[in-house]
Amino acid sequence: MAWFKRKKEEAQAPEEIEDDPRWEQWADARNGYWNGIGKLDADVIAYLVSPEFMGAPPWPTTRQAYSVTRTDSTTIIASDGMTDPDRDASGPANGFGGEVYLESPGLVGADFSAIQESWELDALQNFAANVAELGGITGHLDNYGVVSMELPAPEGIPAQMVTPNGTVGVLIGLDAPGRAAGVDLGEGVSARMIPVTVITPAETAYIVEGGAAARGDLAEKLAAAGVGVSSDVNRQSVV
Repeated sequence: MAWFKRKKEEAQAPEEIEDDPRWEQWADARNGYWNGIGKLDADVIAYLVSPEFMGAPPWPTTRQAYSVTRTDSTTIIASDGMTDPDRDASGPANGFGGEVYLESPGLVGADFSAIQESWELDALQNFAANVAELGGITGHLDNYGVVSMELPAPEGIPAQMVTPNGTVGVLIGLDAPGRAAGVDLGEGVSARMIPVTVITPAETAYIVEGGAAARGDLAEKLAAAGVGVSSDVNRQSVV
């Protein structure tokens, strides 16, 4: 993957919004959210060439990036740009209405290069592309609460997390204990911060067999087990 790192304070707004003051204001609001949870890295993970120029689903602007926030027990990789102001005002002002993130205890202490090469980033990138293809996922969450999806198994994920179909299951939109579900961008606009939690093959099968009721039950079981929104490949299945 052709990634590079770029300091947040040096990153430029895409040409189509470079004169829009909301770009910097909203970026500052998102950064403040992550700094309220842990320590936000100064660098973002970005592409040498925007994926939309290579046929990938477009984000609100050509800028597609990922931020890294470090807590004492986890590292959080989050999309950075899904709530940028829409480039041509044809969609919602706050882009897709939410940023997506994956939180992993397995990346604690990892350097920037290791995070760039991690299965966690690969999985989040794949999920973000699905969100972009859908034009956002906040509506699905509003309608159904927690939702689920299967993604192609990212290279490097432990085998015990891979289903017989070569996929990994994820739950989207679990409640994150002690953490705000979104951030106020100002002027009555907000951005949802949407966790993506990798689940075990047994838990994935449980949802496939039981549908929405099983999905809700699994969310409750994970909360009761203290899993939170963390994607811990070493935990025991709760079903």
